[in-house]
Amino acid sequence: MKLSKLQGIIVFTLLVSLCMSAIMSFGLLVYNRGWVPDFFHTWLHDYFLVDLWLSVPTGFTVVPLMKKLVDLVTVVDVAQTPQ
Repeated sequence: MKLSKLQGIIVFTLLVSLCMSAIMSFGLLVYNRGWVPDFFHTWLHDYFLVDLWLSVPTGFTVVPLMKKLVDLVTVVDVAQTPQ
């Protein structure tokens, strides 16, 4: 099954938000508190789920804006343009 372009953008944004939230909250918790008892419970309930609720809307608003900004300063490769 192939996704449409819009579906692909939605799935991509959700997956990136999920992965970034998981990795960053895990790393910051280990760095700040170390490996403590109930680490995974603390990480899941106090960090990851909060981060996820922040990262998903951010991903859908900031990522398209940054893409437009980068597109403004990106030169089109002449070799790839149709002739």
